[in-house]
Amino acid sequence: MAQPKSNNLPRAKHLAAGSHALTRRSFLLATLAAGALPFRGGSEEPSRMRQVTLGRTGIRTPVFLGDWMGSEEMYRIALEAGVNYWHKIGQWRSPAPYEIFQKMDRDSFACDTTIDTLDKDEAIAEFERNRKRAGLEMIDGFKIHSEYRSAEDVKTKMGAVRAFEELKRQGRTRYLMMSQHINTAEVFEAAVESDLFDLIQIPVNPTVPQDYFSTQTFPNRHTRERYFGIISKAAAKGIAIVAMKTFLGGTKTWDHVEGLRDEVRDYLPDDGSIATALIHWVLDIPGVLAFGNILFNRDQLEQNLKAATGRLTKSEDRGLRILAARLGCEMCRMCGSCTRAFPEGPAVSEILRFKTYYLSGEVASARDHYRRLPPSARYLEGTDLSPLERACPYGLPLARLVRETHMLLA
Repeated sequence: MAQPKSNNLPRAKHLAAGSHALTRRSFLLATLAAGALPFRGGSEEPSRMRQVTLGRTGIRTPVFLGDWMGSEEMYRIALEAGVNYWHKIGQWRSPAPYEIFQKMDRDSFACDTTIDTLDKDEAIAEFERNRKRAGLEMIDGFKIHSEYRSAEDVKTKMGAVRAFEELKRQGRTRYLMMSQHINTAEVFEAAVESDLFDLIQIPVNPTVPQDYFSTQTFPNRHTRERYFGIISKAAAKGIAIVAMKTFLGGTKTWDHVEGLRDEVRDYLPDDGSIATALIHWVLDIPGVLAFGNILFNRDQLEQNLKAATGRLTKSEDRGLRILAARLGCEMCRMCGSCTRAFPEGPAVSEILRFKTYYLSGEVASARDHYRRLPPSARYLEGTDLSPLERACPYGLPLARLVRETHMLLA
């Protein structure tokens, strides 16, 4: 989707060319965002995050994108470090220090908000609620959040796209974006082919869409090579690809697999080294420009900031091969094969995604998401789940995983 030329300036230049007064604070933030100053938020040595341009949006940003954080101090540290792109603004739970962003020069940062409907009027209403909650005149990215269920949906369900077009004409937003974690590969490929989206956020980790460096093939699914090929095709079109689900469910998921930590200890001895290796692995994939995730404490933030300066090592690669092989027996790839084979059964991809929220500490949110599923999409006691297991191309024990998750979330 072509964008106005004025919006394709690198972010720091965009600030200088803007109509707002250039305050000392906004100049400092713009300089930090451009990578000219190092981060000194408690680290012994200054570091400089790798910088990228988010495709045809022209937004210049570090590879680490901001999201909800566990304290107001963390937002300030991230901004000082140069983080200048923020995900899901207007949707953060407490702490949600929007006043920090309201006081900043608007051209010194970029942000998006997610839209959870394909209906035009509902999409406009949701966007406006989020924008007003954030206290901003404009939100750069209008991101349709995992609402498509098939390639056909991308082609035919245009209500949210029309909402974006209307809001863009009003100057409320600039770029159409999409995030997807249900039937991901099929929808992702269709979205790239449509050329509608300026930025697409998808799961990228060593188990998606198949086990790490596996050569085995299965019917009705994308291979790793094909999935990465779609990422490369998107990059060639100028579509920015941002990774999510990078951490394979996080520390409690890693703990959930018996003996996992002992097996990787020689290569990845602690939580920080595992997280760093996963970040480096994701950013090593051609076409993946950046990553983002929610962070609960300052240690996690500083680890992410530091990881955004480095690259994958041989030791990290070896450890991740072991990690992914073990986690691959537990992790849903969100490919949608089971749902297509057994549409009247539970919504497996969504249920197991909610489990990762639960294990990462978002207990209330996970249970709320599960309650909001239609009754037919939740697990019902006595349901025969063997068709799901037979349809899973990864051989996951879905009957056990779904039942366990139901016990956690019901």
